[in-house]
Amino acid sequence: MNVFMDIETIPSQKEGVKAQFIKESVDNFKAPSGLTKGQAAKDLGMTDADVKFIGKDDMVAKWEAHFAPIKAESVGIENWKKTSFDGAQGELFSIAWAVGDGAVWGKYRTLEADGFSESDLLQWFFELLSEDIGNLKPFFIGNYIGGFDLKFLFKRAVILGVKPPFPLPHFGRHEQHFYDLQQAWEGYNGRASLDSMCKALGVPGKPDDIDGSKVWEFVEAGKYQEVMDYNKLDVEETRVVYNRFTFNN
Repeated sequence: MNVFMDIETIPSQKEGVKAQFIKESVDNFKAPSGLTKGQAAKDLGMTDADVKFIGKDDMVAKWEAHFAPIKAESVGIENWKKTSFDGAQGELFSIAWAVGDGAVWGKYRTLEADGFSESDLLQWFFELLSEDIGNLKPFFIGNYIGGFDLKFLFKRAVILGVKPPFPLPHFGRHEQHFYDLQQAWEGYNGRASLDSMCKALGVPGKPDDIDGSKVWEFVEAGKYQEVMDYNKLDVEETRVVYNRFTFNN
């Protein structure tokens, strides 16, 4: 049974995790790996005469000492935000899906301690989808669905102890265990966003004010429904693109 699915994720909401990322950055602040001596000197406002007898390592050390108080906290915050890409650390915010040609369903969790939790969201999704498909096995369809969505769901289910009633085959193969739009379009290890595929096919794209990089910004601002709408739109677009790829339109 074809199940078109997409999820939206957020950074770890565990108490103290964000602060720990900031502390690690402050304690171990490092210059970018590609920083050159010349760029470091330019950032520090130094002239050629100033740096003539300074080696690269010493110049980088000066750069780190100068910018640590300025940049370390923001680097730590950015590293914390990246946990949203890993189900071992990040968390699920919303899920949207559609079975075959049916309606798009979706739901989001809340961040309040007494609200609809991530565990509640997983349980709700598993139960409702299971009711929709009965004894049939879901064949998940999405963009980078094996490498991200299914893997993320599996990790969160394991960590939270919410047992799925059907397989989440993130380790499977495209077309055999799931259908990955990205692999269909670009081949194994290729990269393509859903939005880029929509544009190539003339499919109406995403709204201008939100994309995947802004999900946490919207969630933090309490714009839960906007994220949910964006999540459901991804499912609608996924179905349209899949039908184009399989010549079912």
